[in-house]
Amino acid sequence: MQNYNKWVARSAYYDLIITTPFAIPGVASWVISLFASLHQTLGFQGEFPAFQIQHLLFAHLLGSVVIVWSLLRIKHTSPLLGLYDGFARVLFSVFYIYAMALGASPLILLFLIPELFFAFVQNVGYYLLKKQDT
Repeated sequence: MQNYNKWVARSAYYDLIITTPFAIPGVASWVISLFASLHQTLGFQGEFPAFQIQHLLFAHLLGSVVIVWSLLRIKHTSPLLGLYDGFARVLFSVFYIYAMALGASPLILLFLIPELFFAFVQNVGYYLLKKQDT
């Protein structure tokens, strides 16, 4: 169980590092403009629309919720929170894939790959942990 809890905490630290910039006004705009420039520089197909205040509002709100969720998993690391996080990562992955299918920037892969990795580790890890307990 100790090893599983380490993975739950690692995923929380990852989320905290990746998401915090999107929760901070001003910083979020700067990070998003960097992604837009990278998309354009690499000549990617797909769309990278200009962000309006409504987009930023949702980025800040989602970033804030993920920060709180991350801090909860760091402070109270448990297999159950790892399982819930694993399910959330599956949902996020579906949304990323859906956005890419609709023409969003391939830069989404930078977020999708870690999501799939942590979803696998936490969901399969939870199953193996529970199987070991029986």
